[in-house]
Amino acid sequence: MSKEPKTKSKELMYKVILAGDGAVGKTSLIEKFMTGKFEKDYKMTLGTSIFAKSLSVDGSSVKLIVWDLAGQPHFKFVRAGFYLGATGALLVYDVTRKSTLENLENWRAEMEKNTGGDVSASVVVGNKCDLDNLREVKKGEGKAYADGINAPFFETSAKSGDNVENVFLALARGIIKCKGV
Repeated sequence: MSKEPKTKSKELMYKVILAGDGAVGKTSLIEKFMTGKFEKDYKMTLGTSIFAKSLSVDGSSVKLIVWDLAGQPHFKFVRAGFYLGATGALLVYDVTRKSTLENLENWRAEMEKNTGGDVSASVVVGNKCDLDNLREVKKGEGKAYADGINAPFFETSAKSGDNVENVFLALARGIIKCKGV
């Protein structure tokens, strides 16, 4: 009795970007997702940092190559090339700073300009929900923005881990759906 060799399913690979103002917690989100750890000391991203993680999404093996973009305005010209080839995006704001939600539309415009509209899926993320006593953005405001751009919405805490994995799973599902895989 001969056994047929098992064929390994192909791993889907997607480049995704984390976009949003400086100090909204993009790096903390990716570090929590990658390692389960939270660093309370702020470390400004210079240009970009790149991370990769494989995960199982509804029976498919998916590798996300995550580009954590520097959020400070003086990095705008450097960021342009980092968007190339992106198929998904997390648009991140800080629930304790209303201006960071208001600036998401600028981030979306920058992304559209630099990808030629090739980003298949986006997820809107209100980070730092553990700081409810400092909240400036109501959950409904973030949800309304996400609904306006037809994107899933999550509030997260990189500190506690609330919804962090769900955000990346939702993004991967959105890309897979748009790509028809």
